[in-house]
Amino acid sequence: MRIRTRLLLLLIVTAAVPTLAVGLLAWRDAERALSEAVAEQHRRTALAEAEHAATHVLSLATELGGALVHQEPLELGPSEAQEFLIRVFLRRDRIAQVGLFDARGQLTASVFVDDPEAFARQEPQFRRHDTVAAGEVEDFQRRASELLSQVPEGRAYAISAPYLTGVRRRPAVVVAARAPGTRTGGLAAELGLEELSQRLAARGVGDERVFLLDGAGRLLLDGEPERERHEDFTGKLPGAVGARQTGLAAYEEEGRAWLAAYSPVPELGWVAVVARPREAALAPLHALARSTYGVLGLTLLGVLALALMLARALARPIARLAEGARALARGNLAHRISLKRRDELGDLARAFNDMGQALEQAHRELLGFNEQLAAQVEERTRELQQTQVQLSRSQRLAAMGDLAAGMAHEMNNPLAAVLGNVQLMLMDLPKEDPSHRMLGTVHQQAQRIASIVRELQLLSERQQLGRLPLDLHRMLQRVLESRCAELSQVGVHVDCRFHPGEVKVLGDTQALGDVLGRLLGNALNAMRDRPERNLVLSTQVVDAEVVRVEMKDTGRGIAREHLERIFNPFFTTKQQWTGKGLSLAVCHRVIEDHGGTITLDSVEGVGTTVTLVLPAAPASSGLV
Repeated sequence: MRIRTRLLLLLIVTAAVPTLAVGLLAWRDAERALSEAVAEQHRRTALAEAEHAATHVLSLATELGGALVHQEPLELGPSEAQEFLIRVFLRRDRIAQVGLFDARGQLTASVFVDDPEAFARQEPQFRRHDTVAAGEVEDFQRRASELLSQVPEGRAYAISAPYLTGVRRRPAVVVAARAPGTRTGGLAAELGLEELSQRLAARGVGDERVFLLDGAGRLLLDGEPERERHEDFTGKLPGAVGARQTGLAAYEEEGRAWLAAYSPVPELGWVAVVARPREAALAPLHALARSTYGVLGLTLLGVLALALMLARALARPIARLAEGARALARGNLAHRISLKRRDELGDLARAFNDMGQALEQAHRELLGFNEQLAAQVEERTRELQQTQVQLSRSQRLAAMGDLAAGMAHEMNNPLAAVLGNVQLMLMDLPKEDPSHRMLGTVHQQAQRIASIVRELQLLSERQQLGRLPLDLHRMLQRVLESRCAELSQVGVHVDCRFHPGEVKVLGDTQALGDVLGRLLGNALNAMRDRPERNLVLSTQVVDAEVVRVEMKDTGRGIAREHLERIFNPFFTTKQQWTGKGLSLAVCHRVIEDHGGTITLDSVEGVGTTVTLVLPAAPASSGLV
């Protein structure tokens, strides 16, 4: 026998036989479990419907008895008795009529609806009650009188057997309640059972039936009035007739087998039944059987196809494994073998793919490490360059400060002599003398030289005063108020975006106020004659350690090639020389002395942003 034939037989035995055995075992277990589940479901439904039917009827008996406990209607006059019955009548829906009977069983007062429109005008709630025909009133009186005379000793109420009304042919019962301490007389009401019938019709799903049997085993209610009180279940469900506890049964009807569960209705002698055709109840099981046969057929077809393909299918994975090994050897680390098998060849393919993935991951990590190292080197180089620029700027400013200190010291004495002599000469000469005008010009230029000397002294001086906690927002407001007139004149719109709450920094009030004033003056000068003049002042606390202050304007901006020289002394980008070119250099020196930093970012034609970073004051410090 050929290997292919042997493989075919082996696959049929190993695939078809277990499938058939599992299917038979599953069928048996599923049939037992499904039967138990259906029976339990039917039993619970029957019990629930029995309890609901009992509650529906007995609750009216309780209400009638309660009405007699709190009222003695036989002692009321005709109008009071009628009003009493109306209250009882309107308390519940589906009450067809209610009557009050004396000790001899004679009707003394009654309420029923024979003209719905007239009653509706009197009381809208009458619409919830059934209309009663004249012949049905006499029948109700007779049934109620007999029922009141039959109330057992020690009981407060009695319920009649269900019946069909004489004219409307609707199912109903009479509920009678006797006053405490009396033997005859009381209160009776006719309760329609249509609500129970509608509920039973609604509870039936598909072919399922939910119905009530009376004490004689006849169909009482099932939601179809034409069948009620006609169908007899005495021979079909003998165990349900007069049952005192729930039970299960099976019966046949018109050639169909039914599975049923029943439960007695407490105190009424009725029985609630839930039934479903056996084929409908076991429909999931039949579907399982069809699925099992379908799976078995597909399995046999698959086995035949697999046996034909398996012989040549074994060689393909081996060839693909060899090709994958050659691809890795050529450096193609992303090559993978798509071989979804659960045998040794599949394990080998997965191990091969894991090896390729590990090699690719290692290669990727190596490249990533190189990129990260290059980025770190670039970042460190940029930080080093920035540090070198800061150090170089600080060294230049320090050297300039030393030079400025020496120059200021040497220039102050001659300059003071020049200013003094010029002032004396101006006092001696009349204003009309041409020499007076020339000496005035000399005096102005000498004062300008003195101002430059004072700026140089500021550049050379280090902050020696102790740093105190300052309210930064209050300082900014004071600087803005000092320039309020100039801001209004230029037409600058100021937008303050301050950090919520108080923001405290450590520093010297006069020195920091001078820095903020100089920066505000530069911003105003840059925004003159600009179409858009907006100034944004913002503060931000970073990690409760430093405070960032930003002043952003919409001025002319600074060319990129000038940014590196912007803090150099005597360098200015103003279109007209109005100062001395020392303002930003002085600001840099002051902020540096406070342990902070100052940076400037600008785009020509767009605007400039100056950023100050100052140390924050401790939270417990008082404000200055």
